[in-house]
Amino acid sequence: MGAMTSRNGLMLALAMLVAGAAAVRPLVEQAVAADDSRDGQGKEEKLNLRPIIGIISQLGDPAPKHHSYIASSYVKMVESAGARAVPILCDMSPKEVERRFKAVNGILIPGGAQDLRPGQPFFDTVSQLVDLAIAANDKGNYFPVHGTCLGFEALAIVASANHSILSEFDAENLPSSLFLTDAAADGKSRFFNSLPPQVVQHLQTRPYAMENHSHGLAWTAVKENPKLHDFYDVLSLSVDRVGQVYVSTMEAHSYPITGTQWHPEKNAFEWTPDKDIPHHPDAIEVTQEVANFFVSEARRNFHKPASQAEEEDLLIYNWAPEYTGKHRYKGQEVDFVESYFFPPAKELEAQLQQRRQHRSAAEAAVERS
Repeated sequence: MGAMTSRNGLMLALAMLVAGAAAVRPLVEQAVAADDSRDGQGKEEKLNLRPIIGIISQLGDPAPKHHSYIASSYVKMVESAGARAVPILCDMSPKEVERRFKAVNGILIPGGAQDLRPGQPFFDTVSQLVDLAIAANDKGNYFPVHGTCLGFEALAIVASANHSILSEFDAENLPSSLFLTDAAADGKSRFFNSLPPQVVQHLQTRPYAMENHSHGLAWTAVKENPKLHDFYDVLSLSVDRVGQVYVSTMEAHSYPITGTQWHPEKNAFEWTPDKDIPHHPDAIEVTQEVANFFVSEARRNFHKPASQAEEEDLLIYNWAPEYTGKHRYKGQEVDFVESYFFPPAKELEAQLQQRRQHRSAAEAAVERS
């Protein structure tokens, strides 16, 4: 008990030192009611009621060789908030990545373990999608992106243009509380303002943010990198086992781009006994409300597939998840209850192209008759 009390005191002192007193001030008293469904003229905002989220796959365990995977917890999370998922394979051609970008209403960059350097499939795909999202938003086409853990780190590298900006942290399997910064406590954060006051309070006072990473973004690195500082607001800080402070939540100043170093999807949808994932009902609410936030952002975008048939081809319903959480399952990411596996992108793209050609030929034949 003494060691735990000492660590908690250290965490609190460090967070207050780097983020100011507002870092630990509950937002309950400051909560401001806002109706985001109406514009300045009192008219209801038009919403996309069939949102689709693109989720990026990754190479490596637990997928078979040359295949990629998506942990089903990310799919379940967006589905729980009323969206559907489309896989964007990390080894797809830039042309196919752009095709899928134009068919979805938001991008979710999941956690995992990938090489975050140019020339690596996952990083190159993330970079392309972030560039497409920024260009779309610059043209008035609202398009959200959210990164979790590895996705958070990729977003930081893309914005900073510094591939060595991450540091090592001892934060694997470390459910933690969050220390909010002034940027989150001033009432201007889209992310934290979207969450119910009790959820924000629980994130600050209970270990409901599931941290599970060995690399991260030191809070000092943001100030030292002008590109990163100019692009993102740091919303929360966390402390690893040895007292090092890192950024745990951030959002872009001018774009609907957010990142959490912590895993909101795990609380409700991952059940490995090897991790101390918080499953308290209040922790499950964290998962639900973060999902609600991101999908509500996606409802403001109106991309759509070229046709109903194209939509049906793209949706993740074409794939069946495998139960990878069994105790006898071998692989690095055994803490995923279920995973979707995808063949090499070239094979999948060829299959889809052939399907499109057959469909076009059939439609032409109908028109001729």
